[in-house]
Amino acid sequence: MRVDLPTLHSPADVLRLAREENCLHEVERITFFRASSAYQALENAGKIVPSALLFVNSIASQYLTPDELSEYSARYASILPRIVIEITEEEVLDPKALRIKQTIRGSSGAFALDDYGSGYSNERSLLELSPNYIKIDLSIIRDIDTDANKRQIVSNTVSYAHQRGMKVVAEGLETADEVRTVLSLGVDLLQGFFLAMPQVEPGGASEESLAVIAEIHSQSDESQISIFGGDKQ
Repeated sequence: MRVDLPTLHSPADVLRLAREENCLHEVERITFFRASSAYQALENAGKIVPSALLFVNSIASQYLTPDELSEYSARYASILPRIVIEITEEEVLDPKALRIKQTIRGSSGAFALDDYGSGYSNERSLLELSPNYIKIDLSIIRDIDTDANKRQIVSNTVSYAHQRGMKVVAEGLETADEVRTVLSLGVDLLQGFFLAMPQVEPGGASEESLAVIAEIHSQSDESQISIFGGDKQ
């Protein structure tokens, strides 16, 4: 959801305007269909690996209508098992919306809680959603290598998540020291400009980031660390 207009600078601006104009449902529908179409096109062109997951941003209070769900499930049946629905806290989590998203026919039923640590009801959302992935907000990740309080928050989140089979994503990584720190705290997935800038077609991680990860690998018993690029929202 990237915008390039004088009055709209970010996804938050788009959502604010859509909320004011009562158009949040349209944003939800367009996001699901366009994101899935782009993923399917990349897959058909052989530009992504078959195991790649598609994280689709979803508005917590919105859901597709029965007709839209039927069309969506039929059109994208082949990729539904690889879709992770990524919930933001811009809107209050609606129980009905959550139930509908959990039962999309043919989907994995996997959820991610986005921007964890930035909302007003983080713990409540975590308990209600019980996500497969917890994406820790960049406001906590920024300068984590020099902030003991931020390190404690991430450490606590990792401990909670791993006891429940959840994976933790560190968002907004911009420096080598931030990467080293979050890996030392046990995060499972990495996302940010230090690894890769947002791209229309997926590319590899930067050589510098791979060198840092290799360095951590050599000091750790962990056998696998996964990487996201910069947020393509």
